[in-house]
Amino acid sequence: MKNLLILLILVNLSITLKGQSIKFEKAAFSDTVSLTKAMQNLATDYLKQSKIRGLKIESNDLFLIEILAGQYERAIQTIQSTRKDVSVQNDHPDKLPYELFAMAKIEESAKQIPFETTYRKVLSDYLQNCSDQQLSSVNIVLTTYDQVAQFTNRFKENYDKASAPGITQEEALTLLRSYFLYQVFHHTEPIVFGEIKREQKRRYHIEQKVIVSPIDSAEISLTVVRKRGTGPLPAILTFTIYADSSNINQALIPASKGYVGVLATSRGKGLSNEAIEPYKHEHNDVYAAIDWISKQPWNNRKVGMFGGSYNGFAQWASMKDSVHPALKTIVPCVSAAPGIDVPMENNIFYNFSYKWISYVTENNYLYNTDYQRWNNLQNTWFKSGAPYNKMDSIDGTPNPLFHEWISHPSYDSYWQSMIPYKDEFAHIDIPILSITGYYDDGQRGAMYYFNQHLKYNPNAEHYLLIGPYDHWGAQSTPSANLRGYQLDKAAQIDIQNQLIFDWFDYILKGKGKPEILKDKVNFQVMGMNKWMHKPSVSAMSNETCTFYLGGYKSNGHYTLLSKKPKKEYLKLEVDFADRTKMNNAYYYPWPVIKDSILLNDGLVFISEPFQKGKIINGSFSGNLEISANKKDFDYSVNLYELTPEGRYFQLSYYIGRASYSKSREARELLTLNKETTITFDNTRIVSKEISKGSRLIVIVNGNKNPDVQINYGTGKDVSTESIENANDPLLLKISSNSKINIPIYNKD
Repeated sequence: MKNLLILLILVNLSITLKGQSIKFEKAAFSDTVSLTKAMQNLATDYLKQSKIRGLKIESNDLFLIEILAGQYERAIQTIQSTRKDVSVQNDHPDKLPYELFAMAKIEESAKQIPFETTYRKVLSDYLQNCSDQQLSSVNIVLTTYDQVAQFTNRFKENYDKASAPGITQEEALTLLRSYFLYQVFHHTEPIVFGEIKREQKRRYHIEQKVIVSPIDSAEISLTVVRKRGTGPLPAILTFTIYADSSNINQALIPASKGYVGVLATSRGKGLSNEAIEPYKHEHNDVYAAIDWISKQPWNNRKVGMFGGSYNGFAQWASMKDSVHPALKTIVPCVSAAPGIDVPMENNIFYNFSYKWISYVTENNYLYNTDYQRWNNLQNTWFKSGAPYNKMDSIDGTPNPLFHEWISHPSYDSYWQSMIPYKDEFAHIDIPILSITGYYDDGQRGAMYYFNQHLKYNPNAEHYLLIGPYDHWGAQSTPSANLRGYQLDKAAQIDIQNQLIFDWFDYILKGKGKPEILKDKVNFQVMGMNKWMHKPSVSAMSNETCTFYLGGYKSNGHYTLLSKKPKKEYLKLEVDFADRTKMNNAYYYPWPVIKDSILLNDGLVFISEPFQKGKIINGSFSGNLEISANKKDFDYSVNLYELTPEGRYFQLSYYIGRASYSKSREARELLTLNKETTITFDNTRIVSKEISKGSRLIVIVNGNKNPDVQINYGTGKDVSTESIENANDPLLLKISSNSKINIPIYNKD
């Protein structure tokens, strides 16, 4: 996680110094002594000119300019005067990297000793006074995760643009900001890593090793972190494919809370020399890691697991065949479910999975990919009209795993072999806490596990917590602002550091159950600043509002009707041959709240204003009575609230393939131009208070954009179809008897 202030500094804030000129004596970039002096003079003159003109400098700029001008004591005062108590994200003082930098500069100037020496002393003193929990997160605060080279390049670009003898105030501020980040982290980051590691070793036994699986002799790389001077303890295991030096935090956090922390990585990652094959071996390898832990003298034969996304999948995979006797609980967050929500959802492959393969399989750690490369790739593919299976040909790099995945478009035995399937959930009898979010990309995976577990083991002690969180927030500490939506205070809970370990203390140490888990399903109602608690997902709602896709058109859109209308047909056309336009390009909720949406993309239906407030609780569903001139098609349904203030709040969405509407396991092609009913219900859960005067908006659309596969409707393998198969545009005739079902919780 990048330091929030870094982002603030990089943003070009509008200040009142526009149009003014600042003296700038430019030095050669390679002359570091002269360069430092030139930038110090620029910062000094910036402060002087601002004071003369009575112009205010924003506090997030003031302290950095003071540091660059050599006014270190004043900069520390500025930092402290604007500081919040602590950062919610990391339990460290706000602007800590810059305060430590200024403190070291004061020592350097006073004692005439090298900065490296003074900074190491200042940092060491801070680290020694950190609590164990603070130490587990300090690298997040003090490092940039390989951004130093970017800071250097950005500063050089800005410096090359600047021309002596004078630059504008705006140019000066941009230059000072970029130089500041380069200056601070270029000098401190190499020291930070070494000192943190030194302090970690002082407090903990840290052991890296490779174990050999007794199941098939595969190598698995582990890191074990134990507090010095402790006896046998419960162990908390994280199993991940994301092997990286920063991941040690996932073992340090449990160790800081009275457990043994263990981080294990997928075979082929870390110190393992095996082939890297995502998802294939976790059902054996995680079990083997638990078995090894349970036999160590520092473990009391109790193991818990936590982690999000792939790490959540790994927890479920470990229990496919049986639950290891030492595994007492899991806390899967935003859990990926291969074949369910990755690399495809509702049988449509997402393009992000292609680049993810390179990210995790290129080497034993992580491949820092060029995101521009991936954006260019999917845009080039889209514009070319090439078959989906030619993606790696366009990229110029063979991708065998990509081809392996797309050769299984149904949820067949290939995917079923990776995680519990049907009655394999029945033997899972340990307590579980599942966590996901309304805006979590992996919500449908997390809900698959929850629903299937309780279907095949109805008496399982399995709790669900879900709120207004995205894929990252639901596995860590959520930001107070989610893509433009300000979270209710009740939703601002510390998931990773508080809730998860309160759960572990409950199961592994016999303490009380976390108070927020009052029933099996616990969800935060957006807009009401409260949590609700129900015994099941179905109990979240006690009423269903059914709307029909009415054919009456007004102001460019159709009407959502509460009564079944006279049957008529609406037409939706998608021209796959036309790559100048996209369909359904903005289904993804980013931002959550918008000032406007496209009302000419797809069929748009708007309800009458609600006469009283309601609470939408659960997953919307629907039945589309529809005919098509193709054997198959992909479609989307998006759900919005249009507030009385005229803003669009995206509630949920669905994207799916018509030929799999009856079962994700078997494809059933359509009969040309014959009306059929397509049912969908695998939509994202949401809970929100809908105010009086709000309207609901439903948008039904075909799918044609660079983010996912394009289904041309021939009935062949979609991955082999191309623009040559476009032929006539897709024509959908949708009956006005089609309906959308909205789950409502009625307070009355």
